[in-house]
Amino acid sequence: MPTVTFDIDDLMKLAGISITREALIEILSSLKCEAELEIGAKMTVEVTSDRPDFFSCEGLARGVRLYAKGGKGYFPKHSSSAPIQLYVRPSVSEIRPFIVAAAIHDVQLSNEAMVQIMQLQEKLHNTYGSKRFKASIGVYNLDNMQPDMIYEALPPEDFSFVPLEESRRMDGREILRDTAKGREYSPILKSFSKYPLLKDSRGTVLSMPPIINSEETRVSETTRNLFIDVTGTDEKAINLCLNVMVTSILERSGKVQKVEVNYKNKKVVTPILGKTKQLLNLATVKAVSGLSLKPDQIIKLLNRMGFESRPASGKQLEVTIPPYRVDIIHEVDLVEDIIMAFGLNNMHSEFPAVASIGKPLFGSKFRSRVRDLMVGMGFQEISTYLLSNKALEDKALCGVTGAVEIEKPISSEYSAIRTSLLPKLLLFLGNNAHVPYPQRIFEYGDVVKVVNGVAVTSTQLAAAISDYKVSFEDIQAVALSLFKNLSKEIEFRPIAREPFIDGRAAAVFIDDKKIGSLGEIYPRLLIDFRIDTPVGMMELNLSSLLSLESLFRG
Repeated sequence: MPTVTFDIDDLMKLAGISITREALIEILSSLKCEAELEIGAKMTVEVTSDRPDFFSCEGLARGVRLYAKGGKGYFPKHSSSAPIQLYVRPSVSEIRPFIVAAAIHDVQLSNEAMVQIMQLQEKLHNTYGSKRFKASIGVYNLDNMQPDMIYEALPPEDFSFVPLEESRRMDGREILRDTAKGREYSPILKSFSKYPLLKDSRGTVLSMPPIINSEETRVSETTRNLFIDVTGTDEKAINLCLNVMVTSILERSGKVQKVEVNYKNKKVVTPILGKTKQLLNLATVKAVSGLSLKPDQIIKLLNRMGFESRPASGKQLEVTIPPYRVDIIHEVDLVEDIIMAFGLNNMHSEFPAVASIGKPLFGSKFRSRVRDLMVGMGFQEISTYLLSNKALEDKALCGVTGAVEIEKPISSEYSAIRTSLLPKLLLFLGNNAHVPYPQRIFEYGDVVKVVNGVAVTSTQLAAAISDYKVSFEDIQAVALSLFKNLSKEIEFRPIAREPFIDGRAAAVFIDDKKIGSLGEIYPRLLIDFRIDTPVGMMELNLSSLLSLESLFRG
């Protein structure tokens, strides 16, 4: 979950309220934000990833104000000025084809406001922007720019500018090689012969998306007019990021000027801050929440969460959704907000209609036994999503996947159901290469494979050891110890196949039935996942053991 740090007094000022720290924490908790740390005047809270409008102090202040005082959500008004023109050249179509933008005039920026803008920018980059691949945000001093704007791509040796925080002009290749941001995000561009650029009418380079802005357009506390652009490969993601950026900054001050984005075959005027509407059935509120509420009560609760609502035909309400509430996609999402506004502590408990005595399922007992044994051997449990993508599966499993693919995925990152636990474990190790070694992790969960045209679900256990020195015997010893404590005999038979090194891998059998494999991971795969140390891994299918009641006796 993303964490957001803010100045408490700044939040109170933006929210227009004065309450105790305890009352603030209670409101934040009601909004699904968990206070993690408070040092002096600063507080850090964990927010849910489906609320990008809470990724900065401005959005949190808006939520706190509405929850504490009621009212309506923020629906920005636009400047009467003609839109700024932005022209998109065909040269970016195969590299980074989409761009949206907005100008905000008459802003009042303090040091804390600058901190929050940068925090919001980076949180959006790392979540909805997929670390700048799908969407990257640029914030500029509009007074140092000369509209109209041009978005194009040029060979890296054909342009140069002074990157942000640098003192000399660099061409495209030098920026990727010699700047910190260039080295971090170079994989996004290095395979292309041309790099995207945003320029003004004078030909001045304003930025090289998604890497870095120009020093000439640096934003400071004295900046009064901002220009914001979002480039990327996903139109939905870039519009989402722009809406959140614009509406958050406007919580402090300013007014919006639109930008007309001119493609070769179409024009788009951004930001798209129109009001969207959702019908809410009163019966759904009762069925989902269990609350017996009158329409006027529901309207007040929805107002407390920033929605405008009014009675519609039949037993329905028409709810108007602010442009920053990107998490509302179904009427059930509105019911969730009604419950939050009502307050979980205000809901009464009820006895179930049918009396029953519960007990753990055999599978639950088995999972607990396996989990305890793995933790006892020094492993840390991780939990990853059931959804994955075929590219990740193919890379980790050398193309042997048989994955169930999703026909219309909402994101390319979650376009298939995982067929193995190993890819996510490798990804986890690569993302945590900075953590001290040894690293010992495991996951227990379901996978789905296509077998003879049928999707088959199985429950798997996977474990990995990453250290400066790891051998086949290290991971083999884990399997032996695990099944000894489960009172089952296992047998190892040599195998030669990736992702394991030849001669350092084995298939695992119980009662002459193969249940998985283990071994040392092939070095090329470690490089692909940015893992610097040897890794021993195992993955075992435990489905056949789940119903063995004898494992739980004694």
